[in-house]
Formats: sequence, structure tokens, C-alpha cells
Amino acid sequence: MIPKTGKPIAGSRHARRRESVTAQSGLLLALIVCVGAPQLSAQVNCSTSKELICEFPVSAASLASVTVGAGAGNSGVNPGAYAAATNIAFPINEAFAAQLTQLPVPSASVGVVSLRQPGSEVGVPFDNLGPILTDRPDTVGKGHFFLGGSYQHFRFNAISGTSLGALPVAFSYAQPSPFNSSDQQTVYGGLSNNASFSLDQYVGLLTFGVSKLTDISIIVPINSVSVSVASSNIQAYVYDSAKNQYSSVPPLVTSLSTAGTAQGVGDITINVKQLIAGQEGERLAVSAGGNVRTPTGDAGNYLGSGAVGGQVYGLVEYRYKVAPHLKAGYEWNGVSRGLTYQGYSKVRLPNGLQYDIGSDFRLARTLTADVDLLGSQFVNGSTVTPAQLRLTPSPSSTTTTTTNIPSFISTVNTPLHTYTTANFSFGAKWSPHPGYLIYFNLLKNVNAVGLRSNVVPLVGIAYHR
Repeated sequence: MIPKTGKPIAGSRHARRRESVTAQSGLLLALIVCVGAPQLSAQVNCSTSKELICEFPVSAASLASVTVGAGAGNSGVNPGAYAAATNIAFPINEAFAAQLTQLPVPSASVGVVSLRQPGSEVGVPFDNLGPILTDRPDTVGKGHFFLGGSYQHFRFNAISGTSLGALPVAFSYAQPSPFNSSDQQTVYGGLSNNASFSLDQYVGLLTFGVSKLTDISIIVPINSVSVSVASSNIQAYVYDSAKNQYSSVPPLVTSLSTAGTAQGVGDITINVKQLIAGQEGERLAVSAGGNVRTPTGDAGNYLGSGAVGGQVYGLVEYRYKVAPHLKAGYEWNGVSRGLTYQGYSKVRLPNGLQYDIGSDFRLARTLTADVDLLGSQFVNGSTVTPAQLRLTPSPSSTTTTTTNIPSFISTVNTPLHTYTTANFSFGAKWSPHPGYLIYFNLLKNVNAVGLRSNVVPLVGIAYHR
């Protein structure tokens, strides 16, 4: 594997070919752009940057080093190659940033509340410890607090149903022949990527009761991101219009690997919740709230979304042994600071509705099970669909004599669509001692849209007083 610095070891065969900077160099440099350089922070140059955004799907610095020499930078690349490659690869990193805006975090509210029995002025405990990945309407009370910490692990495996382990990328662009400016050439290129993207997230949260009915919470994620990519099946073809002929450009490398890691604070969220009904201990509880997400995470290293965001929501719960609950809200997002490539506009991350419907089940006085269905809508979000880039004209209709020119190259299209991700959650809360909570949860996607992960485990502990 090549370290994050993106400095591969190139043999003498590669060094001897550095002088080949005509169609071959232009094509392979375009491959650099296509698979390693979109959506960078302002002024980021992937030939020198160590940011993880340069590692997906493949490190631009690594590919540059084995084609035209280390430190070659982005100068001299055909503008058509930049445009064609960026249009294909741009939505992939955008999908990662959008996912970071809607990762579920544990509940930020107290686990035990009191209900007043008919004819009694004394509240009795409602021994249902509440949901795990969504909030409950109840507040902690003036001067009280809730402190929690949790860990969850995401291993992303697909984007819009396309496996990250077999992600093809292909593109084409036109250029004048380096030997005859009146002779038009069309360059086709592609490769296949086996990408791995995992996220370990540690979440600390603190809820404080500023009044009997109002809570303020702060949620601080600490993220650890790991990205690795192995690229293979590198293809390069040039069509010469004057000769009506295709030629195959032998790649300087047959495979390439790169990897990197990053750790740091993610996007910090501040939440305010107001209890509307249920303050006297009734069975039905209703609250409303809102939050603001700050772009404190480094988007260039997938630690944050790079965009300000917020949400308004409502919560309903019926307090009983089997306690159904519902959350509905709308999330908005600003312009991401982490998806800009030199000369390209910034990207507004998708807004959308969010919902959670589920129920808690009191198994014992100190043990509660929880099931939920969580949905997140992405309005006009980037998607990925399998496609084929056809070589035009067809190689069979030209004077090409070689038989190794394909009629098409596998790739993906990246249209904008409105879609909703859905996840099933199952977990349990245990109170080993009054004021303490220990919880465990599993999250599993139930539809193949957006950026998807394997089963996500979560463990946490909390204290309230």
C-alpha cells in the first residue's frame, strides 16, 4: 500500500517513459483528475495535499508520480479532461459529505420520568427508559443535567446500490492531435476502484435544564476516518478522426493502491427542546425543538460536512409499558466548504424531511428494549447508477486493425434525484443504578439508496441528575 503522503515507488520502466507527454500523458493525467481530484477545499492541490479527499477513489499524487513525475502538479492538463472527469467523480464525495449531516446519534434526554397517579400528588417512576437513536419529549428539569458518551462504527459498502468494492469510472474528452492541430482526437479512459471507507465515531453529549420545560444540549462527535483504495484495469484509447482509427495507449502502471487516516472533532450541534404537553405527568407528551450544526469538522478529511445546517422537529410519546414514539422534522443545509475544486462552484448539500417511528418495551423495571425505523430524505441529492461509456464511432466501423479496442467502458452516471434512506434500529437500555444508563444498539439499512453501511453497532453510557 502507498502511504498517505502519496509517494509510490516507481521503477526504472516508469522513469524511462516520463518523456511521453503527448496523448498518453494527457489521458493519464485526466485519470488523475477523474478519480482523485474532485470536490477539494479551496486551493487544494491533490498533487501535494495529504487530505483524505484526495485519496478517493485514488490518490492524485500517487498517480502523478508514476506517470509524469512527482511534483508535476495539475498544469498542462487538458481543460476538457478536467470538466469531463469532474462531472463524473464530483457526486461521490458529495454523497459522503451529505451522509455526515445525518448520522444518527444517541438520545440526549433523561431515561426515567415520573407520572402522577390518579388521586395522588406524588409522582411515581415511569420505568420505561426511552429510545436510543431518537429523542423523547421529556425534559430533565431546571438545574438538572444529562451526560452521555457513545461509540459507533460505520463501514460504508455501497453508494446508491453500487458496491464501493467495484466502482468503475470512465470519461472522454476531445483534443487536437499533438502532431497536427487540425486533426481532432477523442480520448477515452477508465479504471475500476476497490474502495474502503470506514468511520469510528465517539459522541459526547450534555443536556442541561434551563427551566422546567426547556433543555439545551450540545453534541460533540470525535471522528476517526480510514480510506483505502486499490485501482486496477486501467484503460486508455485514442480515436484519430483523420485516420478513422483507434489506438490503445498502454498504461504506465497496471494497478495502484493508496490509503490514509484522519482523526478530529466533527460537526458540533447545539439543540434546544421545549416541552409543550405532558409536564404534569400525563401519558401523552409532546415537545418541539430545533438545532444548529456548525461546520467544525474538517471536510477535506471527511471529519465533517463543511456546511452549516439545522433542523426543526416535533416529538410525540405515549407513556406506557409499550411506549410508541414519533419524531418528524425538516433538515436544511448550507453550502459546503469542503467540496470545491479549483475553478468550480461550491455545492449546497441536500435538504430534506426526517422521521423516526418506533416504540419502547419495558422488559423489567431497569431494562427497556427499543425498535425504530429512521428515515432521511435528500432532495436533489447526487446518486450513482451503473452505465456504459460507448466509444464513438464504434471500433468495428473504423480502420482499426487491433482487436483489443472495446465498444464501451463500464462507468457510472451521477444524476440528481430525491431519495429517502431507511434504517431499522434495535437496541436495549439498562439502568444498573438510579441515575445511570448503559445501552447497546444495532442499525441496519433496509433500502439500497444513498451511501450505505454494514450493520452499525453502538454502545454507550450515560448519567443524569
